[in-house]
Amino acid sequence: MPLIAHVADTGLEVESFTTPSEIWAKWRKLPIGSFVIGRNRTPAVLKRSPRGLQFFAAAPGFGGTTAPESVTHQLAKIKLALGIRAAGYDAKVEHSGSSPFGEEWQADVLVNSEAGPIAIEVQLSQQHWDDYRRRTERYKASGVSVVWLVRGTHLNALSNSTMLHFQSQGLTQKESMNRAMEDMPCIPLVEATENEVGQQVLIYPSDKSAPYMRVTLEVFGAGVAAGALNLCEGSYLDGSEPRPSWMWDCTKWPQQ
Repeated sequence: MPLIAHVADTGLEVESFTTPSEIWAKWRKLPIGSFVIGRNRTPAVLKRSPRGLQFFAAAPGFGGTTAPESVTHQLAKIKLALGIRAAGYDAKVEHSGSSPFGEEWQADVLVNSEAGPIAIEVQLSQQHWDDYRRRTERYKASGVSVVWLVRGTHLNALSNSTMLHFQSQGLTQKESMNRAMEDMPCIPLVEATENEVGQQVLIYPSDKSAPYMRVTLEVFGAGVAAGALNLCEGSYLDGSEPRPSWMWDCTKWPQQ
């Protein structure tokens, strides 16, 4: 379900989610092959989901060239990109690139922030620790930082893997607990409560004005672009020892 395609004749990149519905209806009447998707320029067809999401898909007979993604995943990318753009920063969805070693990548959302390019990855499915590291290193080699938005139900396993990694580097279990990777911020993505709409992101204010806050994907994307997410010194709940954690500078981007 790609959100971007290219006009076959001109190479112009177009977005499904920012295309007015009346234009989308006209495009759907064009011959198959007028739009192409992916690195292989696969002929595309234009579709609309029951929830009204406009997207591209491989034309019949050209399947298997793109990995399926849920509507929830696609909507998360759209909200991040729109929030970043509303804050005055450039954001591209499904932007492709490659490392100096020829390793290809495609960012869910790539933002040109004040600190340089940042890829925001929405990780809704379980992913092995080695894949987090491999994909992070690939971005790093390309001069791109990465922020992982991880479904809350997967965070416990990820935290355990992170702790085991630090122990393998010679740290004690106590030193490894709740320690953050400096190049791999993993931020919780949780379901909405009855008073909220859509998935929410849990952030931890660096001024400790609250234990945590829930913000929309739009607000989170804007804050990442503005540099609100930083590795800081927090503390255990009992205040016994400091620990590094990714925290949110509310002076750079407010809660809502």
